[in-house]
Amino acid sequence: MASGDLITRVASEDTSQSILDVVSRMENALVDPSKIDWKSFFAARATGEVFSTKFYTYETSTNPSGVKMNASAGLRCEPSTETFKGADDFTNHNAFSYVDCNFICNDAGKRIPTKIQGQNGFSRVGKVDVGILTPQTYWAIEEHYDEGYYIVHFSDKKHEELNMVSTPWCNDPSGNEMGYGIVTKYYAGMIDGILYSSSGIAPKGTVSYQSGHTLLQNKGTGYYGSGSERSAYLFCMLWIKYATKNQQTVFAGCTNYNIEATVSEATTNCDYLIIPTSSANNLVVNGCVSIGTGRDSGSNILNRVRVKKVEAISGTSNSKVYVTGGTFTTTTSTKLFSEPCYSGETDNILGADGYVANDGKHSFRLNGVEEGIGAYFISMNELWNKESATVVSYYVRGNATWSASSVSGYKKVATFDMGNTNDKWFGDLTMDVNTGVFYPRVYGSGDSVGVGDMHYKGGTGTGLREALQRGHLRDGSNAGLALSDLWVGVSSAGWYYALAV
Repeated sequence: MASGDLITRVASEDTSQSILDVVSRMENALVDPSKIDWKSFFAARATGEVFSTKFYTYETSTNPSGVKMNASAGLRCEPSTETFKGADDFTNHNAFSYVDCNFICNDAGKRIPTKIQGQNGFSRVGKVDVGILTPQTYWAIEEHYDEGYYIVHFSDKKHEELNMVSTPWCNDPSGNEMGYGIVTKYYAGMIDGILYSSSGIAPKGTVSYQSGHTLLQNKGTGYYGSGSERSAYLFCMLWIKYATKNQQTVFAGCTNYNIEATVSEATTNCDYLIIPTSSANNLVVNGCVSIGTGRDSGSNILNRVRVKKVEAISGTSNSKVYVTGGTFTTTTSTKLFSEPCYSGETDNILGADGYVANDGKHSFRLNGVEEGIGAYFISMNELWNKESATVVSYYVRGNATWSASSVSGYKKVATFDMGNTNDKWFGDLTMDVNTGVFYPRVYGSGDSVGVGDMHYKGGTGTGLREALQRGHLRDGSNAGLALSDLWVGVSSAGWYYALAV
């Protein structure tokens, strides 16, 4: 029996089984995931349930909360921690099922699963790229703006009556349905000079849209990085599972972890440094720090290592901060800087969603995908063009020839007039359901109303911009899934920028 026939048969036996349970019931050592007919597998499991959330337009109500409708009505969802498993009624429904996988990109840029959690050879660590494998899903946004509301619909079957389209994470770069979805689970870091989105590594910083593309191409011609499809997935899960526009009403993310401390006492060949206890107490064990002259600096003593332990020195106002990376020597001019979170910080969360702590110092996980690491997300399939001080056009690459200097061949998704150059919060956003590209629909008046994420308009500058989103470790309540920054060009490489394979 062919592997595709086997997996389709097993899937048909119990459509309520999680993907992981199904895999564990297969002869997994003999099944090559890249050869499986995933379209048939997921089609056999599809239930056709429609999960919906009704939101009121910002002009009608500034409350970010929506109303769960259809199959979502009455379903509970709350984040988990490493010691508490929150209620998540959505996990029992096929449309929200996922399993961690290793994947590759073929020369056309299509993501192909190579190993699945539970199979021999699957790994979350090391020289692998980790994603979540999802069912083929569909969505629509039913717009009734003139009546003061809109409805987001989500399903594992295409409901023509709702004008549903394939979700962007289930399409290949040409826009064709794959029959499954793969969303990159982690931000990417470097291992032996190559980018990998795996667990337990520091995110690659000081990177840009331009330099990130160069690094990704070292993996192969089909590697272009995650983009708007990843954003679309996260928005969809937030909107449907939590019925809110405002991410930070549920997940703070690493947005309040801006620590800079100067060494109090010099050390020689130690695996710790000594800083004031007032600063040391703000650090988190396993948090990421650099030691030297600046964040992610080439002249640092140690770049992006982890805090192992913080130990107060009795009778003093100082503490020892032990870090990974071996022994080193410090002077009283040496500094410690907090940095974005390592990947895999959420690996031990007990549910599909959650965090180690919701204190502004940690990343979070949303239906299997890790986010909010304290760095801007460079959306690697987008370019923004500031045509004037106040008018910006949004482009998506699709399968066009990649470029950092032109949008020729890219698809223009929308042109938006920002009205003025004053930075403002998103009140509501417009989401292009075909690509996952989003932009403001109407501006708000603060961080706790509407979407509540900042739109940095980039002053009076013009020209191509890299798509910087999410926010970093000192953005506080301005951050969130929708935060967008139009200030910098395609080659700008900030220490607080990051990307995913």
